[in-house]
Amino acid sequence: METEMLKFLCANQGAADAEDLICNLFPGKSTNEVVSNPSKFALCSSNGKQRVVARTSLKLCRKKDCPEPCGGLHLCKNFLYSGCCQFLLRRGCSFPHSLDSVYNQTLLREHELEALSREELCMLLLQSDHSMLPSVSPTISTTYSDY
Repeated sequence: METEMLKFLCANQGAADAEDLICNLFPGKSTNEVVSNPSKFALCSSNGKQRVVARTSLKLCRKKDCPEPCGGLHLCKNFLYSGCCQFLLRRGCSFPHSLDSVYNQTLLREHELEALSREELCMLLLQSDHSMLPSVSPTISTTYSDY
């Protein structure tokens, strides 16, 4: 049931109206019956509607050549985003490029995410791990009177 919900939410950019989720996957059930695992799903309100948001505590490991199990996926961020890495061919990339490693598969099973595709996992990690988002630099605002 949770894997179906994760796949549905990831296919809908990580969140969906609770009513749509229940209508499509679990007709006749209540929101509380369906959204019962707070480590994987959050309920929030948006424009007067209840929304279900997918989440995970799994993160990417950001250490190059991490020597020991650290609890984070050992995976290149570029590979996760697009399925390829431009650095791999040019100068080499220090991060692994496979979700199928024994270590990554063990972590995915522990978090019950092994059934997700790379794209679905990317969506879930992007909205759960803020360190994956690009940094935002402040812009300098100028007006015509500054010239």
